[in-house]
Amino acid sequence: MRPLYFFLKLVLPYAYTVFFRRKKLVNSPGKFKSQTIYVSNHPSAFLDPLIVASVGRPIVFFMTRSDVFKDWLKPVTWACQMVPIYRADQDGSGTYDKNQKVFKDIQKVLRRRGNLIMFGEGYTDNVFIRSLKPLKKGPPRIGFGTMEATNWELDIKIQAVGINYANPDVFRSDVVISWGDPIRLKDYEELYKENPSKTILQLMRRVEKEIQENITYIEDKTKAPFHERLMVLTRKGMSPNNFDKKYPVIDRMRYSQNLAKRINTEYKGDSEKWSELEGSVNAYFDTLQKKSIEDEFVHQFQQKGRSKGLLAKWAFLILTFPLFLLGTIHNAVPYYITKLIVEKIFERRVFWSGVKVVLGGLFWLLYNLPIFWLFPEYIYPHIGVDGWLAFVISFVYFWTVPALTFIFWNHWKTKFGKTIRLGRIPSSDLEQALNARDEVMQKVNEMNI
Repeated sequence: MRPLYFFLKLVLPYAYTVFFRRKKLVNSPGKFKSQTIYVSNHPSAFLDPLIVASVGRPIVFFMTRSDVFKDWLKPVTWACQMVPIYRADQDGSGTYDKNQKVFKDIQKVLRRRGNLIMFGEGYTDNVFIRSLKPLKKGPPRIGFGTMEATNWELDIKIQAVGINYANPDVFRSDVVISWGDPIRLKDYEELYKENPSKTILQLMRRVEKEIQENITYIEDKTKAPFHERLMVLTRKGMSPNNFDKKYPVIDRMRYSQNLAKRINTEYKGDSEKWSELEGSVNAYFDTLQKKSIEDEFVHQFQQKGRSKGLLAKWAFLILTFPLFLLGTIHNAVPYYITKLIVEKIFERRVFWSGVKVVLGGLFWLLYNLPIFWLFPEYIYPHIGVDGWLAFVISFVYFWTVPALTFIFWNHWKTKFGKTIRLGRIPSSDLEQALNARDEVMQKVNEMNI
């Protein structure tokens, strides 16, 4: 394990505890080294390898598309044990020779009982979508190639991994990572020796099916917005903001998966009920968009007995304003510096959240580090503290207060913005929207969604 990888494996779980509201693992592997090639979906570019490495026990090397390896990011990619995979369509000529060298290095990792993770789709969509693109054949080729090179003496496995974000671009949303069962390549030895190409294809289809079973899989991507809007309305699924807290995140993931399966099987474009429901749902959300209303506002309006509840919202914002100021002191500078740098350098938004977590975390640590010098100078003399107690107080404060106030700072900013927007919406518009929502929900309930 590389020293910096070890450091990141210790630090990143803390960073993701701040970034995500909940992180849950399903069927997580228990061994650090298991000679396994993990094949995962790839919904959020740079965030995916970091979250899999930080929350799971296995120590892994990552195969990642070469355009991630920017010069200024090389220390991070090296520290994360990431290795490039080259493609002719984006890297030009010479990719075959480059990949052969990479494959040899990866074979050394597997021979030493190390693990490898590959993102089988090869690239991430520009917009987050709950689906799966056709998988590349690289994982079984590397696995079988290594087995051949060692005369089938190793016990290499391939194991599917499904990353389920509520939304990777939304701070304090949720993530569930689900693993399939390991597939032993030795079980395919005879088939592979008879017909390598057919065996590779057969194995990849099995892995593809396993990943689909461990994620929310929308077969027809044009139905993805419909699926998302149904989760917002029912408040049972993996919507990042519109959900009832009584549902555990695992149950919400299962609901999201089952809803997708129903759409895949029942809605084939000729189902009158599903087509009518989609039309009603889209009409409702189109009306909300035209009037700058969020479904969350309509739901709250209903829950509060046709009231906006502005008095309670403003009372909360005013009473907690000192905490917001404390959060501003600890977090505003590193937050906006990170935001400016990342969004200027990376044109594709799918890279933003992952790079922001790493780069922002580094800036945040450096920015708050003076706590260990400022406290002895300005705080301790007034409370009569020194020695080891002083260090303990500084240490505990450094690792708790800035992070907690960062979470609250973001929550306060979001709540302030929503309160302003809600205050500008006429109650009559909310009443009309609620009536329309009730009509849609009646159809949703009739179909037992």
